[in-house]
Amino acid sequence: MNIVVGNDGRTHSEKAAEYAFAYAKAFQANLFMLYIVNPKTQEDKEKSIKNGMRVLGRAKIIASDLGVPLATLLEAGEAHETLLLAADKLKASALIIGSSGEKAGMSKLLATSTTDNIMKNSPCTVVVVK
Repeated sequence: MNIVVGNDGRTHSEKAAEYAFAYAKAFQANLFMLYIVNPKTQEDKEKSIKNGMRVLGRAKIIASDLGVPLATLLEAGEAHETLLLAADKLKASALIIGSSGEKAGMSKLLATSTTDNIMKNSPCTVVVVK
């Protein structure tokens, strides 16, 4: 069984990661954690990559302590597209994401969010952690 979780280091994503660790341990599943880089500028890209390495490095330590098999992926792209593609390619049984309950930027105008897009288009079960 494969489980995919997105983690960008923000509070709601960290909660999703905590849930994903427990879920993977309970179901003896393989956990794949994605940090997605989608920068506006080169400076933002460098900061985002550095943050991603920090977030994923910390996750590796936690997974090791818990005995959960973890593969980390640092990917570039739009969050919902990248998570959906990973879930499909990895034949995930579950896709776990965090939601702050807020819509950001253009998605406010379009009344959609990353969570909405994932829930509508996921090839597997979606668990939203708030």
